[in-house]
Amino acid sequence: MKYRKAKYDDIKYIAYLVTELLGSCNIESEKSILESNIEEISENFNNYFVCTIDDKIIGACGISAILEQDKYNLNLKNVREILYFVVDKNYQGRGIGTTLLKLCSDNNKCNIIYEAWGDNGKFANSKFILEKCGYKMIKDLGNDYYKKNNYCYKCVNRHKNCHECIAQIWLKPSMTKNIV
Repeated sequence: MKYRKAKYDDIKYIAYLVTELLGSCNIESEKSILESNIEEISENFNNYFVCTIDDKIIGACGISAILEQDKYNLNLKNVREILYFVVDKNYQGRGIGTTLLKLCSDNNKCNIIYEAWGDNGKFANSKFILEKCGYKMIKDLGNDYYKKNNYCYKCVNRHKNCHECIAQIWLKPSMTKNIV
């Protein structure tokens, strides 16, 4: 396994992985889910890290620039957000996600937030990795946040007719004192 900064040529492979495992967060687009993901990842591709095996991308994680808007009403300053965070199902449980998340968020000078979700009704899919990497759950958006905000039709599970999907905001405070 090799970890490295993403290159421009990686965008479509990252987008394919995201599309297969997550769907899309870009609900405003009339484009296909894959096209929306390519467009969104392209905006920040140099803020992504990837994990490869034999030159095949099997995981990726990105982090935004400093956000100008507080879309979750958290009253945080100096905030960045974890973007798509994904590991191929065949390689999960090997520490790849933990390493990718640490590459994006360790030694941070900003507060870092992550919108975690989970469709199992018990906990967010990435809960254990987030805790391991020093994140704390700070806001529970509820089990119907995605449904209320019309995300379901872009979700990877859109054909499953889910009745609930946990949505939570997790925070890794900055290494400096300017947390709130």
